[in-house]
Amino acid sequence: MNKNEVESKEENHSKLEEDIKRELRVNELSKETKNNLVSRIIIAICIVVVILPCILLGDYFLFALILLLSLITTHEISKAPQSIEHRYRPIIYLFSYLMMFLLVFLNFFIDLFASIYQYSTDPSIQNFVFNLNTAFKSPYINIGCFVICICFFLIEAVFDKKFSLKDAFYFITMLFLVSLGLQNMLYLRYLPFNLNPEVEVTSFYKYLLSAMPLFFVFASACLTDVFAYLVGVLFGKHKMCPTISPKKTWEGFAGGIFFGFAIPFITAMLMAHFGYPILEGVLDIEHWWNILILFLVLPFVGTFGDLFFSKVKREFNIKDFGTVLKSHGGILDRFDSIIFCSIVTGLLVFAMSFDWTSII
Repeated sequence: MNKNEVESKEENHSKLEEDIKRELRVNELSKETKNNLVSRIIIAICIVVVILPCILLGDYFLFALILLLSLITTHEISKAPQSIEHRYRPIIYLFSYLMMFLLVFLNFFIDLFASIYQYSTDPSIQNFVFNLNTAFKSPYINIGCFVICICFFLIEAVFDKKFSLKDAFYFITMLFLVSLGLQNMLYLRYLPFNLNPEVEVTSFYKYLLSAMPLFFVFASACLTDVFAYLVGVLFGKHKMCPTISPKKTWEGFAGGIFFGFAIPFITAMLMAHFGYPILEGVLDIEHWWNILILFLVLPFVGTFGDLFFSKVKREFNIKDFGTVLKSHGGILDRFDSIIFCSIVTGLLVFAMSFDWTSII
């Protein structure tokens, strides 16, 4: 081996070492990134302060929160595709609010009116009792309402020159996904009471243990998002979807998936081991594989939800869906992954509660 070959090998080796060090080196945080991180933490704390008590208290506190979220998200859905030149007729807004309300809450009113009718026609019932828990027994939206929703927007696309077919499918898709996500939040919160009606409802069970299915949905989605951001900021080198979400990296994706799975899974298994399962008979130590499946799936679902809503924003050339959270956008910007996670969790848990026979 001559001298030139030795020098060439040494040069290639040193370049390889530099490339490896560059890949492993922690990124330097700019002042803007640091400020953004602090702002994200403050917003996250504010959201937790508002939402966590509603999740724990459940009952009409959560009901009121979901009602508020449905109103805000409908406003954001209606506003996103618009510009100064592109305005919709008022009936589009009114119908969107009506559909969102019915798709989320129609089952509640059906159950309420059925209870009122039974009380008024059955003399043996001395006192009127309505249990909110029983109003959301399964994760589904009313098919009749959804068919009306589809027909209305398609008819608008045919007869309204300013309302395109693209607009119609946008409204149909967004109203369906967001309403199903919000309704599944209610379903998961009240599920423990419906699944185990004979359980002794102590204060601990009512305000803490029964809230775990919904709490873990929020926890998994938030942990995936937080660690994807942190790992991406510190170690991100390779762009994941530069045309949809320029700041997302494969390193951040891997970090989000790992921590979004590991922390909830280990916590859930420890709780089940010590006799406090997330959901008795479904997500407990005897059904540990259900816990494994659920928390393996959720980080991927949350990431997809984030990318899906980012794609919608790119289609309409907007940065955020709203401004209710100031510089951090609107409710849909922060609840994108949670909406998808609540849908998938609701469907999975529903199937698990029937030992998977409901999908066979």
